[in-house]
Amino acid sequence: MRIYVEEYGCWLNKALTRYVEQLVRAEGAVLVKDPKDADAVIVNTCAVRADTERKILARLRELSALGKRVAVTGCLVNVRPYSIEEAAPGASLVDPSCLDELRRFVRGENVWLVREYRRRLHAYRHEGGVRYVLPVQTGCTGRCGFCVEPIVRRGVSSLDPEVAVGLVKDAVRMGAKEIYLTGQDVAAYGVDLGVKLTDLVERILEEVDGDYVIRLGMMEPWMTKAFAEKLAAILKDERMYKYLHLPLQSGDDGILKRMGRRYTVAEYKALVALFRRELNELSVVTDVIVGYPGETEEAFNNTLRVVEELAFDKVHVARYTFRPFTPAYIEKGTVSEPEKKRRSKLLSRLAAEVAARVNSKYAGRTVRALVTEDRRRAGTLIARTLTYKPVVIPEVAEPGEWVKVKVTAFTPHYLVGEVVD
Repeated sequence: MRIYVEEYGCWLNKALTRYVEQLVRAEGAVLVKDPKDADAVIVNTCAVRADTERKILARLRELSALGKRVAVTGCLVNVRPYSIEEAAPGASLVDPSCLDELRRFVRGENVWLVREYRRRLHAYRHEGGVRYVLPVQTGCTGRCGFCVEPIVRRGVSSLDPEVAVGLVKDAVRMGAKEIYLTGQDVAAYGVDLGVKLTDLVERILEEVDGDYVIRLGMMEPWMTKAFAEKLAAILKDERMYKYLHLPLQSGDDGILKRMGRRYTVAEYKALVALFRRELNELSVVTDVIVGYPGETEEAFNNTLRVVEELAFDKVHVARYTFRPFTPAYIEKGTVSEPEKKRRSKLLSRLAAEVAARVNSKYAGRTVRALVTEDRRRAGTLIARTLTYKPVVIPEVAEPGEWVKVKVTAFTPHYLVGEVVD
C-alpha cells in the first residue's frame, strides 16, 4: 500500500501529520511524495479561515478526481463534514482526536468518525533532525466570538508529563536542538491534569540533559497571567528562547468584549510589561484581527496606537472572516471587505515599521545563534538568536551548530549576518 499525506495549518498540525506518517509506516505502508503514485491519500486539514477552507475543498476535489481512496482528518472534519463529503464522495472522515483510527483506513476500511471528541493527544517520536515539535495540548478554555475551535475540539486535552519528558529526552538524545512545545493554547496545558505549563517546562529543564533550547507556542493572555512571574523566571534559563506569542486580537476594549476575550487592553499591557521588566531581551509576537463586526474607525485607531506603543517584534494581521457556529457569525455591524482590506494594509505597514525599528537595534551587534534546517535562498541558512530572531547567514555552518553572528543588516522580518570566530 502506497500512501500520500498532505497537510495544512499550524505547528500543531505539522506535528500531528508526523504522527500520521509514523502510523502509516507502522502498518507496513509506504509513503510517497506524489498523489499520482499513491493507492490512497490522507489530508490533514485546517479550519481557521474561510479562504483556507475553500482551498482545501478545491484540493479534495482534485485528489478525488484521481480515483484514489481519500481520508480526511484535522480541524475541518468536525466543522464541514458534508462539504468534505461533497468534495470527495466516499471519503473517510476522521475526527482529529481519533488519529489512531486511520489504521483502519490504511488497512482498507472506510471510516466515518465525526465529532467524537475523544480525550486523546497524539505525539510522534523524533526520528532525527535539529527540530522536534511536541504537541503538549489541544483545545482551549475560551469561547471567542470569531473562533470555531469549540466545534473542532471540546475542552483541553494535555499530554501526560511523564510521556512529554520522555519524548523530549529521546529527541535530544537523537540530536534535536530545538524543542517546540506546541498546542492551540499552550498556556492551558494541564488544566485537565491539575498541573501547569510551568510545571512541565521545569521538569524538562531539570530532567533532560543536553544542548537544546525550548520554544513555547501560542499562549492566551488570560491563561498566561496566572503564572506569568514564574514563567518569566523560567525564561531566564539559557535553554529557553526569550520569545512569547501572546495574541492581542484588538487594541480596543469594546471589541475585546465583543470578541469574548478575557482581558482588557490595560491588562494585556501589564502582562507584556511584566515579562519585559524581568528579561533583558524578549521577542513578543502577537495576532490582530481587523474588521471584526462592530469595529469602528475609532476602535481600529486604538489598535494602531497599541501596536505602536508595545513595539511588537511581529504582528500576524488577519482580516476577519465569517466562520460557522461562531457567535460573530450573527453579529451586527459587519465591516465591508474593501474596508477590511484598507485596515489590514494600514496595520501591516505600521507593524512592519515597528518591527524594523526593533530589528535595527541588532545592527552591528554580535549574537549567539543556533543554525536551523531552514533556508531563505540557496547558499544561505537561517540561524535563530536566543530571542528567536531569524538571521540569514552564509552556508558556512551545519544545522544544529551554535555560532557567533555579527549582524550586518536588517529588515522588518529578519536579520542578516556573517559568522565570526
